[in-house]
Amino acid sequence: MKRADRKTGSGATLRAARWRTGPVVASVAGAALVVFLGVTTVLPRPTVAGLLGLVVVAICLAALYHATVAESFAPVAVTFWAFVGVWVGFAPLLQIRDRRLPWPDLPLYQHYVTAQVILILAVTAYWAGYARRLPAPRQVSSGRLRVTVEKAIVLTGLALVMAVVCLPRTGGLAVRFTSRDDLQRAIEQAGLRGGQDLALLGLFSTLPAATSVVALILCLLCWRNRGYADARARLILTLATAVAVALNLVYNNPLTANRFSSFSVMLAAGLALVRLRRQRWRTLFSVGMLLGLAVLYPLANLFRNDRSRGNLRLGLDAYYTWDFDGFQQTVNAAFYVDSQGHTWGHHLISALFFWVPRSLWEGKAIPAGNVVADSRGYEFQNLALPFWAEVFVEFSLVGVVVLFFCYGKLARRLDRALNSSPAHLPVALAVIFAACQIGLLRGPLGAQIPFVGAAFVVLLVGVLGWRGRIWGLTRPDETAATAGATEPATEPSEPAAESSEPTEPAEVPR
Repeated sequence: MKRADRKTGSGATLRAARWRTGPVVASVAGAALVVFLGVTTVLPRPTVAGLLGLVVVAICLAALYHATVAESFAPVAVTFWAFVGVWVGFAPLLQIRDRRLPWPDLPLYQHYVTAQVILILAVTAYWAGYARRLPAPRQVSSGRLRVTVEKAIVLTGLALVMAVVCLPRTGGLAVRFTSRDDLQRAIEQAGLRGGQDLALLGLFSTLPAATSVVALILCLLCWRNRGYADARARLILTLATAVAVALNLVYNNPLTANRFSSFSVMLAAGLALVRLRRQRWRTLFSVGMLLGLAVLYPLANLFRNDRSRGNLRLGLDAYYTWDFDGFQQTVNAAFYVDSQGHTWGHHLISALFFWVPRSLWEGKAIPAGNVVADSRGYEFQNLALPFWAEVFVEFSLVGVVVLFFCYGKLARRLDRALNSSPAHLPVALAVIFAACQIGLLRGPLGAQIPFVGAAFVVLLVGVLGWRGRIWGLTRPDETAATAGATEPATEPSEPAAESSEPTEPAEVPR
């Protein structure tokens, strides 16, 4: 046997050994972590709710590992499991052990187990839906689905016009770089808060912010496709991208925007521009999501106001603050249903039709988080309400299972779309959803859907409203390829999806 053949055979043997030992090492490490958490958080004060919380952590760790080492990049699944594992997996273990919940009120121990059962049903149904194989992808042949340089420029120009018109109505440019409290005072002085009717606020603030995000995503997808026709088109796309970045710094910076909007924009930019093909980068993405949610998420309160900076807690002490009130709000949701019953879609329908003014719809519901907080007598009622808790309030445990199973199937489709090339409308939709998913999971939907829904509507109108290329800025061969392109014939989870890079050796999960 030649020396090169021996080296090749040795490398193949090493890769095969890693395939066999990787899951074993991960299983041992995960089991050790779960045992450690059980000894330190559950055993000191054993409860059924604490034990169920440990089950949630185990499910999240196993699913996160599975999503991380999949053959294709799965940011929707990774983001879901990382957020659930930290926010309502690990944090409640400490809160239950120390009997110290974020909001000081009379404890509702009788609903702790119900809250954990709701969460377990949600995550298992999601995983079951995600694990189902998808049908063969359909061809993407419509020119309207293409992401072109022309569409990116039009959306960027529209976002710029909106900013020029709307910024003076919301306090001006300078107030966007002060604090969130200063921005809210400027908005109130401008008369954009008519009681509970926020239609004007959405028109002059939320819509320009959402349009800026969509413009940035389209510009970055054009860069990822290398779809510019020539040097002139490249220069125009560069200017449009610079304008889109500047607009997002104005509308979605962490000083005056909420944490989820700022984080969503940064995550969307990364997902639109970069496709993580190598396993080490996917692992770093998953680890980064965990550390970001566990450490950076509470630290983001530094940008909020002086009161938040003064009350900032670090380390494990941060998990007893309102930043991690997901478990308590799920408990409060169980209490609300026990005393008031289910609402049967009233809040969800109101959230979906957020654009209808209350002056035209007197029975329009306020966000479900406010209603649940009010049932507990909280003075401050603009609180989070986890998606599974809101679904339980609306549709009972059956609704939780059905909706989260469908949610898992949707997440699988979005992850597959993100790995397709070249980029088209489904890719852009998947980028927005993956980036905004954390805010939707934290809830309530009535508070989160206005921004996310506006972004989806702007994206659909901006992409579908243009039939073809008339300015000569999009590369002709790219346009032709996109018009007749099909998504990969196999699901991205199969090794064939990674075979397009012959210059690099095949990577295997470590």
